[in-house]
This record gives sequence, C-alpha cells and structure tokens, in this order.
Amino acid sequence: MPELSICMPSNRSLAQSRAAIDSAIAYCEARNAVLIVSDNSGDPEKRAYLAGRSPLLTVIDAGDAPPLVNMRLALDAATTPFLMPMGDDDEIAVAEGQPAFDLASLPDDYIGVLPVSVPFSALHGQMQTKGFALTSDDPAERIGQYVTGAQGNNSLYYSMFRRDVFTSLIHAFAEHHPTKGMYCDWALMLALICYGKMAHDPGTVFRYNMGKWDSVEKIDGMVVDLYRNAGLPAEATKFDGLLMYLDLFVLAMRSGSPVPPDQRQRLGRIVTNRLLGPFIQKVANAPEDYDGTVRHLATMAIEEQDSFMQFQIALMMVERLQPGLKDRYVAFVKAMMAPA
Repeated sequence: MPELSICMPSNRSLAQSRAAIDSAIAYCEARNAVLIVSDNSGDPEKRAYLAGRSPLLTVIDAGDAPPLVNMRLALDAATTPFLMPMGDDDEIAVAEGQPAFDLASLPDDYIGVLPVSVPFSALHGQMQTKGFALTSDDPAERIGQYVTGAQGNNSLYYSMFRRDVFTSLIHAFAEHHPTKGMYCDWALMLALICYGKMAHDPGTVFRYNMGKWDSVEKIDGMVVDLYRNAGLPAEATKFDGLLMYLDLFVLAMRSGSPVPPDQRQRLGRIVTNRLLGPFIQKVANAPEDYDGTVRHLATMAIEEQDSFMQFQIALMMVERLQPGLKDRYVAFVKAMMAPA
C-alpha cells in the first residue's frame, strides 16, 4: 500500500501545469505513491488530459473554490500516512541511484522528511541546492538550523509530513486564523518543526519554481500583495516579524499540538526569544517607522521576563497595524487553546 500522497491544488491551465503533473505522476510510479490534483482552473482541455491519465491519479473538480479551500480539498482527500503539498508550477523527481526512503520506519518523534530542494527560475536557472535533516531534540536548534539552511526562501515547506499532523495544523489555520493569509507559510513550517524532527531523503528532488520571487522588485511586490490579499495594509511589511511571532506562538502552543503539555512553557520562551526579539530590535533600529505606542510597547516587552506577558504586549502592538486585529488574535488564541 502507498505511504505517500502528493497533494496538488491546481489553478493553472494544462499548458502551465502539465510539467508539474507529469513529473508527479512519474515520481509516484517510481515510488509507489499517489497524486491528488484538486483542480479549480476550469480548463476543459486539462480535465480531458487528466481523465484516465494514471491509476495513481485522483482528480477533484474544485469548481471555483478559492485557493485555501482548494488546498484543503487536496489534503483532505489523502488517506495515506504521509502527504506532500506541491505547487502546480513545481516539479518532483527521483534522484538517480538513490533508494526509496522507507517512510513506514520513520521514528515516532519525527514528523516528516525533507527532500532535496532545488529552487529555479527562468531568469536565474537552477539555484543553490538545499538538503539536510533536523535531528536535534531541541526545538530552538531545529528552528535555527532550518532558518540557516532555508537560505531565505521557504521552499522546504514542500516536504513529506505525517498526514494527521499536517492536516490538523492546516485545518486549525484555515478555520481560525485572523487573516488566513498566504504569507503565513513560514509560521506554518516553523510550527511543524517545533512539533518534531525532520529526516532527509536524498532520493527525492523537489524543483521549486522561484519565478515570482527571483528579483528584489518581484519580492517586494509579492509581499505587499500577500498582505493586501489577506486584508492587511501595505504597512504590514514593517510588522512582518511581529505577525510571524504571533502566528508561530499560537500554532506551536495550541492544544492540538503534538508537543507534550509539560514542554510548552519552554517552547513559548524559545519562540519568543527567536522571533519577538528580532522584531523589537527592528523597532529600535528604525523608530521612525513606528508610532510612539509601538515603541513604548517594544520597550515594555524587553523589560518583561514572562513569555506569556510578552505575547500579550505583542497583541497590543499588532493593534497599531490594524484596529480590531488584536481582538481577532484573541479569538484565535481562544480557539487554539480550547481542549482538542
């Protein structure tokens, strides 16, 4: 029986997504995996191409479902112990000469497997390959190692994860997050890393299309668009570290987290030190970018020693980005901390 489902929400036309789909089918044939495509493109040529394309392929007609719903449709159709999200402009392949990774033997304290990640774009061609494991027992060390190894982009979000852990996190996010913004991919990935270790599979090569992110101008525009599409002002770019901190703190500490309850207080301190500290330093380095209330609250956060009090101060800071956002985060916290 297959251990892995590749889950691909797809909005692109056949011409734009065929390379991704064909590569995923070839990978599934080589590794005894299955591919799930949730298609909201409305492209009849694509639908005809996919019909009967492979016994390892399941196609979901997602109608005109919005992106987050389309992703959930693909994930929820998976029944294998592991799943792997995949974009419909990316590619996946088997590394020649490498054996298949035995997912069934993955130890319980590992929540997933990182592939070899190869970012590429039409402008720059193939960029620096990334491939490593996260084997420390300490979540802080795993976060630090991931941030260093990621080299500024989060392409390793496209990894193999235990299905129950990944889908539980995505459902919590999709149902309760204040903005449900697609800018939250870093917080989601770091939350998963907080939950457990990650092995490395040198036999799986994931080619991540960096075409939208291959220049400073594109990156700046994409970041602003991600925030605006989530209902936030463009000024959210100045609060990016604060938003990531709030999201990671809640997602890492939620009641449905695999982290044992007796370890969560320490985890809260780890997340606060790793993410809130740099944002406070950002305020100190560019005080002209923030109002007096944010500057005052940042000073309070430095002086506070309790991570839960620092989180509450951070909630007051995010209110200065958008009125009402604090209350939406409070509702998020209540939903996430309720008994699972």
